[in-house]
This record gives sequence, C-alpha cells and structure tokens, in this order.
Amino acid sequence: MEKKDRIWEIDFLRGIAFICMVYDHVMYDLNSIFGVRVHTIDLIGDFSAVLFMILCGISTTLSRNSLKRGMLVFGAAILLTVVTGAVDALFNTRLIIVFGILHLLGIAMILSYFIKKLPNVFIAIISVIIYILSIPFKQINDMGNYLFAFGIHDITFYSSDYYPLIPFLAFVFVGIIIGKLLYKDKTSLFPFSIGKNPLSFIGKHSLILYLIHQPIVLAITFLILKIMSVI
Repeated sequence: MEKKDRIWEIDFLRGIAFICMVYDHVMYDLNSIFGVRVHTIDLIGDFSAVLFMILCGISTTLSRNSLKRGMLVFGAAILLTVVTGAVDALFNTRLIIVFGILHLLGIAMILSYFIKKLPNVFIAIISVIIYILSIPFKQINDMGNYLFAFGIHDITFYSSDYYPLIPFLAFVFVGIIIGKLLYKDKTSLFPFSIGKNPLSFIGKHSLILYLIHQPIVLAITFLILKIMSVI
C-alpha cells in the first residue's frame, strides 16, 4: 500500500499498543533491574501484546509483501537477541530476549503470506487448534529447551520477553480473519480521519521505535531514580 492509502485507525491503535508496552517495560525495569518494587498492572502489558498481534494479522491482509516484511521483522528480532544477549553477558541484566514479540510477529507475517489465502473458516479452525495445543504444551518440561519457539521448555529457560508461536499465533490469525472481513476494500472503516497525531506517528514507525526504546527508557529511568535519590 502507498502512504496515501494508510488506514489511520490501524496506526492509531498500534500507537496505543506501543505506549502500553512502554509502560510494561518501565515497570519491568523498575522491579527487575533497579530493584524498585512497584505495583504492575499486568493487564496493560497483556493488552498491548494481543493488540499488536491482532493488528499484525490485519496488516498482512492489506500488504502485498508480507513475506518480505516478515523476513525484515524477524531479522530485526534476531539482531535484538544478539544485542540483548551481549548486554546480558556483560552486565547480567537479565534483559536477553530469546523469543519475544518481534520473533513471533516476524514468523507470523511470513506464515500469513500463505495462511491469508485460505478460507476464513479454515483459518479459524487452525487458530483454535493452535490455542488448544498450548494446554498440553505447557505441561511438557522434560524435553530441554530446543522447542522453546513453540512454548516447550524446562525451568532453565529464560527470556525477558517471551511470546511463543503456540498459542500466540492464534491471535495473529484471528487478525487475518478480521482484516479479510472488515478491510477487504483496503480502506478505513470511518468516514473521517483524525489527521496527524503522536499516536499515529508512533504506530507508523513502531518497528524502529521498538528497537531503540529500551535503552532510552533505561537511561531516563536511571536519571529519574538518581535525581530522586532512590538508587
């Protein structure tokens, strides 16, 4: 899709998801890295992740190159694993992301290139099966960590951001169904546009902002805690 064809509500909702994710990461940094015990509203982080997944599914139905975009996102996810792994090894920050939401979305975009061509009823059935599989998969903890991408791991596995393919692919596939039903004309559902705004800007550039936000969040949080003499 060309820039003029962007559907404003998708960027806007993605911006909301990003802000909620930043809140979740700030709470994680305070509790796990800086040792400042604060109450966290876990529902906000969960809402952010699920919204990102559903919007990802919708977006793949609007894109002609979801395969290419998926490879780009997954490549960025691998880079993130390398960087957070290096930081973790040097400073023992427990920030390493082995299979986070970017890994999930990248693979989901690649798969969507093929999945979105199926009838909606088949996609719905696949989504239900994927979600149900997570129930027995959670009980498997004696096969090592080789299948961590599918939600199978033992107690030694750790990832500061972890969204395995099972069950979370189901939410992306639900997004595909929504996209095929509501956005088959590839136009906004609303007869108006809210114009340029910070949330839409964030949503439009969410990938690059995701990659750079954590160091910025850590630095700002550190400075604030220093000024307040908390650390």
